[in-house]
Amino acid sequence: MHRSFREILNILDDKGSLVRIKKEVDPKYEMGAVMKQLEKEGKAFLFENVKGSKYPAVGGLFTSMDRYGLIFNEDASEEFTYDQAGQKVLEGVADPIASVVKDNGPVMEEILRDDKIDLLSMPVPTFFELDTGPFITAAVGIFRKPDGNINVGFYRCLIENKNHILINASGLSDLRKSYNWHREEGKEMNVVMVLGAPPALLMAAASKSPDHVSELDVAGGMIGKGVKVVLGPDSGLPIPIDAEMAFETKVDLNNMVENTLGEFGAQYGTEHAPMCEVTSILKRKDSMFYTLMAGRAKEHNNLGYLTVYGMSTMLKNRIKDTFPCVSNVEIHFDTKIGPLMHVVIAINKSSDSQPADIIKETFEINMGSFNLAWMAKRVIVVDDDVDPSNMDDVEWATWTRMGRAEKVHLFSNFVTWEIDRAALPDKTSLRVGIDATKDMDYVEDLIRPIVPGIDNIKLEDYLD
Repeated sequence: MHRSFREILNILDDKGSLVRIKKEVDPKYEMGAVMKQLEKEGKAFLFENVKGSKYPAVGGLFTSMDRYGLIFNEDASEEFTYDQAGQKVLEGVADPIASVVKDNGPVMEEILRDDKIDLLSMPVPTFFELDTGPFITAAVGIFRKPDGNINVGFYRCLIENKNHILINASGLSDLRKSYNWHREEGKEMNVVMVLGAPPALLMAAASKSPDHVSELDVAGGMIGKGVKVVLGPDSGLPIPIDAEMAFETKVDLNNMVENTLGEFGAQYGTEHAPMCEVTSILKRKDSMFYTLMAGRAKEHNNLGYLTVYGMSTMLKNRIKDTFPCVSNVEIHFDTKIGPLMHVVIAINKSSDSQPADIIKETFEINMGSFNLAWMAKRVIVVDDDVDPSNMDDVEWATWTRMGRAEKVHLFSNFVTWEIDRAALPDKTSLRVGIDATKDMDYVEDLIRPIVPGIDNIKLEDYLD
């Protein structure tokens, strides 16, 4: 069971969860401000009248993790968990299904070229006061890697003029590696940016697949059949036939341009991206422009959480295997505490030196091409009577069991991910380890108050 982008919009509309805004809105600041207010209400939206554009703009489809249930639940219920969403992607990775090439499809109903291309007529928001300009935030980029495999990922795009965009790529992305390879080899490169892609492909694109597995095939595995695609007339790249629109681009890797956008960690991020010429726009006749609120926003972050799901699972197992005393591990990747991850480890402690050793070794865990410290800001070690998944409980332990300055460990020499905007010019940033365990000499003095048998009590048994 799976549903398309438009089917989900229609379900949300029928449920009263889609707000149609008929009043004209300015894409510069006003549109983003309204999107942020709608996000608080958990509403999807459709702007019918965006100043300077003939296209409607839609978004807010996945402002809660429950909304992913609309894709897969037979009854279209909004009941879905982070684990279910992550497992769906892992199932697709384990059993990918190749895409199916078709001769035609809705996305080819209109093909715009030359003077008919006008990106400035798109309802693209300028979100924040210091942003370089209007950014496309909900498009997935499709390109061919040096090994020939098709890759799909989310990449922010700045509208430069009527027929040029900048396509950004983070340091973790396959697109950044592909940019570097094509530049070094002097090879031409094409990227297709797709808006309103199949929801399963949005989930796969937000995740991290193994190098030999295409996210397009992962999406096929998630829905149980190959995603139907057409080949772009200019690029030859696969484009989902039921997408809303697609921009075929030619990348100029010798023309890198600085651009700034307010990012998911609630900080501005300045990057350099290649100038890309849009050679054609493929679109439905009644196409809608899909957009995500930038910055620390719910729909943006819910997709982002899928990026680290598989990595989190692997990391939890690695920590448990490395330290026999570990009873539980939780990885927190929540923009409320910044753009980097926070690792909480519960242990059955046997010595006061244990937490310090665990903190240091955890930061140094090899994740493949980088150590964990590259993307983990803090490691907290707690006793096994503390729930690592409950940050309120973890904070309680931190401020009730940390009586010595030696229990705070500071590391200032770790090279960091570029999204850590607090980094110094040498690309290093602070990392923090906290020993929030009871000192062995005071174990009996720091026992938590417990009501015996409380876990066996069901309140409904006592109510009429």
